[in-house]
Amino acid sequence: MEKSISLSPWELSRATPERLSGRDCVYLGSEFCENKLPSAADLRKLRSLYSGKVVLATPLLSNRGLEAARALLRGLSARKRKFEVVVNDWGLLRLIKKDFPLAVPLIGRLLTWEIAEMDKKFLNAFCKEYGVPAVEADSEETLARLKGFRGAVHFHYPLRFVSVTRFCSFTKAFNSAPCARACKGDTIKLTNPKALPEPLYMRGNAYFVPNRPSRHRSIKRLVELYQD
Repeated sequence: MEKSISLSPWELSRATPERLSGRDCVYLGSEFCENKLPSAADLRKLRSLYSGKVVLATPLLSNRGLEAARALLRGLSARKRKFEVVVNDWGLLRLIKKDFPLAVPLIGRLLTWEIAEMDKKFLNAFCKEYGVPAVEADSEETLARLKGFRGAVHFHYPLRFVSVTRFCSFTKAFNSAPCARACKGDTIKLTNPKALPEPLYMRGNAYFVPNRPSRHRSIKRLVELYQD
């Protein structure tokens, strides 16, 4: 089984070669906020720290975000070798199929919730058409709903995604506009015994609960969230 780690551009600024060593690949970016799309400079910095495979993580995208992602795909394609992209936007998946044959799309956690409900014969045909070899997941529930899917699963831990919003609690604005990444890499614990059965953890504009790595036979890659 592959072992990976995921980090945002902010977390990259604090990463060290030792923290990234021993990984089969490193995810850079975010599945939940387009303001955490890495820049070309971020990709160069990661390659200075880590010589293995880099996976570009992307979220649901506005028009501005889609153009930023397109520019990143152009830059990665210029290396003339295949590379993986986590996709959480149907428009980006279509763009990859149309214009970026070297990009290998991985269905991200936002879209995995949707496709897990598909008839599995249709889902397998859909993934074959779009060149999707794997999906991202983080719960046993999703794994059960994916029964019959022929591709691989990449399992994220130690936080399980619960919800996401386009409104950023840090900037008090919708995250389709540029920001100063005020959320940094912080994880904020939210508790309310009267309303929440268990604590929620907020990272940027997304909310999570704790989970543990799964041992499900469909899992081919474990993806650890970078935390200091």
